[in-house]
Amino acid sequence: MATQELVLSASSASGSSSSRSGGSTSTPAIHLHDLATSSHVQAFKTSSNGPNSLATVRSQDGVGGTVWAIQEGKAIAGVWAWQKDQQHLKLHLPERLTCFSISPNGLWAAGGSPNGQVYVWEIASGALQASWTAHYRTVNSLTFTPDSALLISSSADASVHVFVVAHLLDPDTPGTYSQPYGTLGDHTLAITAVAVGRTANANGGRCWTAAEDGTVKVRPLSNSQSDASQMWSLSPPFDLLATFSLPSAAKPTSLVVDSAERFVYVGSGEGNVYLIPLFKRKGAVGGAEAIEGDGLGAPSIKADLACLTVESPVTCLALSHGESQLLVGTRSGEIHIHSLPSHQQLRTITAHSGPITHLSTLVRPADLSNSASRNDPWPIMEIRNLERTRVNVSSKHAQTVGISLRPSIGSSRLDRLRRASPQAQLVSAQHVTNQGEDNSAALSQEVRELRAALDRAVKLNEKMWNGVVDLKLA
Repeated sequence: MATQELVLSASSASGSSSSRSGGSTSTPAIHLHDLATSSHVQAFKTSSNGPNSLATVRSQDGVGGTVWAIQEGKAIAGVWAWQKDQQHLKLHLPERLTCFSISPNGLWAAGGSPNGQVYVWEIASGALQASWTAHYRTVNSLTFTPDSALLISSSADASVHVFVVAHLLDPDTPGTYSQPYGTLGDHTLAITAVAVGRTANANGGRCWTAAEDGTVKVRPLSNSQSDASQMWSLSPPFDLLATFSLPSAAKPTSLVVDSAERFVYVGSGEGNVYLIPLFKRKGAVGGAEAIEGDGLGAPSIKADLACLTVESPVTCLALSHGESQLLVGTRSGEIHIHSLPSHQQLRTITAHSGPITHLSTLVRPADLSNSASRNDPWPIMEIRNLERTRVNVSSKHAQTVGISLRPSIGSSRLDRLRRASPQAQLVSAQHVTNQGEDNSAALSQEVRELRAALDRAVKLNEKMWNGVVDLKLA
């Protein structure tokens, strides 16, 4: 059976207008669509989310995954299970959050607040592991590296901090986690988007940041600000690798990097999407080399031409798993699907009436509510209420962590391969019995032959001994 790829999208209620077909407004929800056909698959109601406020936990090890969304303007997190479209849980938060993220391993949840505070929870117990003031202005986004080892926070104060997750969870070093592992601080205006490479981990990698600042300090522009996208190293000393500048009127709102880190797409508030190649062709035919940014203090690399344009400001970007399609979310609530590398528009999804705030692609979960293959019920992952204050070490050790152990209801594919039918088992038993009888007869015959040989040897030895004795006596 072919794998089905889905589009997960969410929107904000602010700025939503009446539907294009009439005067009524649609209920804000989190939607799933088939990427290949754009047909609607499922809706999780009712949810209105701000930017960078939705995260998912994938279904794995026989435990059903979940969708988490911070409700816009409220100190509430809604949780939906893939198995049902109605809300599974409603969690109360310490304060209203502006961004939210869950680590790829599904163990940790992180949230940022308007006053620069960052919270980190353990999902299984709900324990607040760390809480500190990371920025002095609104936290715009929180991003985990693919190995869940680093947490990257961005803010309206134009700074990007990198924190080691292990230090945030260490009870023996309280208070030291507020010191970032590194700072990406070359921007001068608010950060609008952050992306990390697929290979980024605790040992290094690359990070891309987009902001509303200009490159005037390295390449002055006459009284105008050209917004920039920058590329950083994720290993100390976190060097600036390159700066890519957009046209002076462009204001970047989102960016997405392909898994091989060959190119970056940047969306702007003017409805343009810019393609930034990270490699350029050599003089030799078929050759390629990395673009040399020369780091801090070097002239920025211009990205002047937009590869595609939509009618509404771009709010979100996403790539399909095969990176053959680019998804563009807009402020009008439309999702445009473009073919790559031609950038030809294929389809448009119009399920939302408000600005698109989340856009991603995923493989269809095995426990999705309307999946035809759901013959075996999956237990939903254990989720506790998220604590508002940190507890001391002794209380933390006394906390209980729930783990869902899935009963062995059905057989796995490996079990089916190992198991044989009753007829095959009977034939196998008969074969073993017959083979055992044949082996027994052969062994008996061999014993008889050995005994006969032994008797002949004894008689020969006795005859020789008698001959020697008679010879001596003669």
